[in-house]
Amino acid sequence: MPNRTRSIRSPLRVGVIGTTAYAETHMRRVKEHPQAVLTAIAGRDRTRAEAVGATHHVPQVYAGYEELIGSGEVDALIVVAPDDLHEPIAIAAFGAGIHVLCEKPLASTPQAARRMMDAADASGLVNMSYFALRTSAHHRHLRQLVAEGLIGAVRTANFTLAHGFFRSPEYNWRFDASRGGGVVADLGCYLFDLARWYVGEVRSVAAHGAGFVHRPHPDGTAYATADDSCVGALVFETGAHATFEVSVLSHIGAGAQRNTVHLQGETGRLELTHTFAGSELRYAPDDRGDFAVLDLPGDLAAPSGDAEFIDAVLADVQVLPRFADGWRVQQIVAAAEAAAHSNNWVDVKERTA
Repeated sequence: MPNRTRSIRSPLRVGVIGTTAYAETHMRRVKEHPQAVLTAIAGRDRTRAEAVGATHHVPQVYAGYEELIGSGEVDALIVVAPDDLHEPIAIAAFGAGIHVLCEKPLASTPQAARRMMDAADASGLVNMSYFALRTSAHHRHLRQLVAEGLIGAVRTANFTLAHGFFRSPEYNWRFDASRGGGVVADLGCYLFDLARWYVGEVRSVAAHGAGFVHRPHPDGTAYATADDSCVGALVFETGAHATFEVSVLSHIGAGAQRNTVHLQGETGRLELTHTFAGSELRYAPDDRGDFAVLDLPGDLAAPSGDAEFIDAVLADVQVLPRFADGWRVQQIVAAAEAAAHSNNWVDVKERTA
C-alpha cells in the first residue's frame, strides 16, 4: 500500500530542480496542464534560478534542492539536474512524500538507480523515469504496430541517435566521467529504452567508444573523460540482435537531432526517422512493392510525459516508464560502457548490483 504523507490535491503543486533549457521545457508543459501549478524552482546558481523563475512566473525560488524539498510548497517534483545529483534529490523527495519525475538517465550507476528504484517502491509514490522519445506520436504508433504483430517477432534492429550540440571544445559535465557517462549515458539511454520497448530485455552488449573532442577543465586540472561517440551491438533475451550508434558530434542539418529505428520482423520491416523538423514512419510487408509511408491514426493519444506524470499523480496510479525501467536501462548503459573499454561482450546481468 502507498506510504504517502500528503493527500492528492488539485491543482497539483509542481516544483522543478534545474535551470537549463530542458528544465524550461518541462516548466512550460506544467503550466499548460489545467490541473497543475508551477510553485517552486531550485538551482545551484540562485541568480540564474531567479531569472528563470521570473520568466515563468514561479512564486518560490530556492538556491538548493534541500530547501525546495523541505519547503512544503510542492506535491510533485521534476528533476532536471546533472546525473550525479539525481539519487540524493529523488530519495530526499520520496522521504518528504513528494512524487518524482526524473530526467534521463535515471542515475550515474546501476547501484544508484537501484537505490532510487527501491526508495520509490517503498514510498508508494508516483515515479517516472523520463525518456522524451517515448512521448513522440510516431514512436508510440511504432510501438502499437509492433505490439499488434504487424511484422511478427522482431529478428534484427538498428537504432541511431545523433546531434552536434556538443562539438565545441568547452568543458561539459556530461563528458567528465566523475559526473556523467558521456554519449553512452546521455544518448545511449534513449536507444536502450527504445530497444527494450520495441524488442525486449537486453542480454549482452558489445561496443566501441571514442572521445574525439578535447574539453579542458575550467581550472586546468586533469580529469577522466567520457566518450562523445559510440557504436555497438545488442543481443536480446529473445535471441534477436541489433546495432546502435550514438554521437554528439554529428552534422544533421535542419532537423538538428536525428533518431532512426529500423525493425526487421518475420513478416515485414518498419522504419522510423525522427528529427526536430519532422518524422516519418514507413512499412514494407515482405518484398511486395515499395515502402509505404504510414499516417498517424486520428485517435492516437500522445500527451507530453509531464502531462502523463501529473495525470497519474492526480489519479493515484503509476505511470510508465517507471524508475524500475530507468534502472534496467542503467544496467545496459553500464554494460555498454564496460564493453567499450574492454573490447569484450558484456553480460547485462553482470551490472545488476
